[in-house]
Amino acid sequence: MSIASIPIQSESTYDLNWLTLEQWEGFVETFVEHSSFHDRQWIELIQNQYGFKLHIPALANGDEILAAIPFFQTRSLSGKRKLISLPFTDYLPVLSKSPSDSNELARKIQTHFSNQFHAIVLKTDSSIPAAKTQSHQVVHVLRTDRSLAEVETDFANPIRVNLRKAKRRGLDFQTHTDRKAMDTFFRLHTLTRRKLGVPVQPRSYFDRLQTEIIERGMGSIGIVTKQNRPIAAGVLLASDRRLIYKYAASDPTALADRPNDWLVYHCIKMAVDSRCKYFDFGISEKSQEGLRRFKKKWGAQERDIFHNYLAGSPDPDTEPSTVVRAAGEVIKRTPTIVCKTLGKVLYKYSQ
Repeated sequence: MSIASIPIQSESTYDLNWLTLEQWEGFVETFVEHSSFHDRQWIELIQNQYGFKLHIPALANGDEILAAIPFFQTRSLSGKRKLISLPFTDYLPVLSKSPSDSNELARKIQTHFSNQFHAIVLKTDSSIPAAKTQSHQVVHVLRTDRSLAEVETDFANPIRVNLRKAKRRGLDFQTHTDRKAMDTFFRLHTLTRRKLGVPVQPRSYFDRLQTEIIERGMGSIGIVTKQNRPIAAGVLLASDRRLIYKYAASDPTALADRPNDWLVYHCIKMAVDSRCKYFDFGISEKSQEGLRRFKKKWGAQERDIFHNYLAGSPDPDTEPSTVVRAAGEVIKRTPTIVCKTLGKVLYKYSQ
């Protein structure tokens, strides 16, 4: 693999190089455990949606790539420049030959970029010794490389009760990949975000997700219906080893039917049937204790997610600001168009 080298002065004999998307794609294919977030298509989706500048620094020994991780260059509302891997992505493990290679890559990124950005953040599932580290999020992962019956033995009793209730209520589940299914998801997603007081991502983002990921066979949309009325939906990202439960939404008026439990159960079943090793529930804030308990009840193991600051400092206050809380109350009390408009204007700056 031919790569353009930009040597950085250090005690190490390794170089910091820059990969093209094509070179990154080839490097990713050498790692069995990579996720959908490493895929070129996911990176292009974010780039096409928000217009961020892409950097893919790599640690190399001659022509051999030892470690690499993509970053996007973003700006805050105040204009501060930031480098993050990757915005709008749950977390992104560094792909490397060894942990020491990951740390060496981080050191070289610090040396090269530290004076150019207000912050450089590597968001991953491990702490980087060279970084200032903060952990205010967790991920829940369930092993699904076993029979469904074995997976079900880890379900907590309240989950079993809710599934029996959902079945009695006549809920149905189907998967789709078409535009109509994305329309259904987005409607439910907007209702859910409004209930939570959170701006919704731009509709154009989900249109791209539909055409650039799902229609290419890299994901699907699961929909729960009752008497043919959609009451819950989830967007799933699929790779050979991991099924990621990226987005989920439900009709707030139908929660008594337990559609969320029915949705999660059938998505887990999809992971088992497709012989994925892991079902990834996605990230949660540590402050979201109810959501964390819900995920644990399925038998999922909880792990910390780390924001590794290679430049800049972690924000000591991870709670929503007064302005954010006030905006949330406005969203809850106004039509969904407000939720959509705020998301369209502000979402680019939310990472």
